[in-house]
Amino acid sequence: MKEIVGPEYVLTSDMDRALYSYDASLEKALPDVVVLPASTEEVSKIMALAYGEKIPILGRGSGTNLTGGSIPVKGGIVVHFSRMNHMIDVDAANLTITVEAGVKFRDIQARLATEEDRCYLPLEDLVTDADEMICSERSHSGSFLPLDPICADTATIGGVIAANSTGPRRLLYNLPRDMILGIKLVSPGGTVAGAGGKTVKNVSGYDTSKLVVGSMGTLGILCEMTLRLLPLPESMGTVLVSFDAFSKAADLADGIFNSRMLPAAIEVMDATLFGTMTDVAPGFDPGKWVVAVGLEAFSEAMTRMEGEISDMADEIGAVGRAQLDDHGHLRFWLAVSDLLPGLLAGAPGLVNAKLTYPISKWREVVESATRTLSENGIDHGIQAHAGSGICQINLIPKDGDGEFAGRAVKAIGELRAQCTALGGRLFIQQAPVGMKNDLDVWGEPGPEFILIKRLKQGLDPNGIMSPGRFVGGL
Repeated sequence: MKEIVGPEYVLTSDMDRALYSYDASLEKALPDVVVLPASTEEVSKIMALAYGEKIPILGRGSGTNLTGGSIPVKGGIVVHFSRMNHMIDVDAANLTITVEAGVKFRDIQARLATEEDRCYLPLEDLVTDADEMICSERSHSGSFLPLDPICADTATIGGVIAANSTGPRRLLYNLPRDMILGIKLVSPGGTVAGAGGKTVKNVSGYDTSKLVVGSMGTLGILCEMTLRLLPLPESMGTVLVSFDAFSKAADLADGIFNSRMLPAAIEVMDATLFGTMTDVAPGFDPGKWVVAVGLEAFSEAMTRMEGEISDMADEIGAVGRAQLDDHGHLRFWLAVSDLLPGLLAGAPGLVNAKLTYPISKWREVVESATRTLSENGIDHGIQAHAGSGICQINLIPKDGDGEFAGRAVKAIGELRAQCTALGGRLFIQQAPVGMKNDLDVWGEPGPEFILIKRLKQGLDPNGIMSPGRFVGGL
């Protein structure tokens, strides 16, 4: 490996292995070696070497989703993408961009802003937060990558795609798989495979570009991708409405869905979670539940939707309301993407569960989750993507609570049973390593598992790609 990438880019010290661990445990998740390739060709040679020796190999970006998935097997090679951080082709005129896997998501948005002289994230440059968002006088020019991942300011694009990371604004902009036009993937045997390209209608047969989305690095290493861009919306804003009961918050969300409005996001969260986002809405009274409606559209449509939402809120009995303009809108949704890291900073033992279910069942899921966690005596924060059929539930430990783990395992079991009864699934996105086996991260595999297993065996017969991390221990 030193011959492939150079001796200075092969790290074996205890400190480096701890720094680039692949789960939140220095005792159980340390790699044997960390390699920093600079090109797809170097990744190919590393993969071929690992495949021949049957050594486990894992890809790593910024480490924003270290605890996602099951506990990987011990040891192996971590391939870190900090040197593969180039934007290969920025074609804003034709609304496409080709980047390497190690490019940070926020850097892509900042570069697109430079191309069109408009900023989508509140950045002064590629690395520095700005006090004010930098905007040109052309109020509706420019383009952006319409993804809404968790940890948007630190995540790499390869990690976003591999983890299928999405957020509230998927309601309007859909999923990462909808933005992929082409990929360059290194297979476990070291073969460099390409699929797709810069045009939309570029596939005859199976669209293998989509295969890597959400694969958690278990089918190969994604090195390059071509993604679809969209023009920036003419206007952006957020309406915040607070209520003293969940039923009223749900009534507002359902009222918007039953109207002709097209919001970018409708997020329903309790006051516990909203309170962790400091200074996003000064003077706003969060009540017990908050409904956040993101709007990204033409100015006339924005004005109409803001007025209709305000009228609905007043009729239902809102206890507080606020409106955020472009700057506040962007800062608010960036804060939403950083909710989990913020919670972890104050409660390292936190457990985060993601529930998926039929959209029509979202009220029942939130109500049953609130009731179950309260009955088990667990402090919690709930965040529902009301229009996407996804709910994030955070189980928050108290200092000195030695019985938290047992109660959390019991509560997760009850929540999983309730979600399954409603036609949904529950899996763990964040948990201390010592609790993962008891929590059953993925739950019981569904009938599609036989296809997943055959695909994994066909592409990775030696089982070297992130072994043990995926559904069913794959």
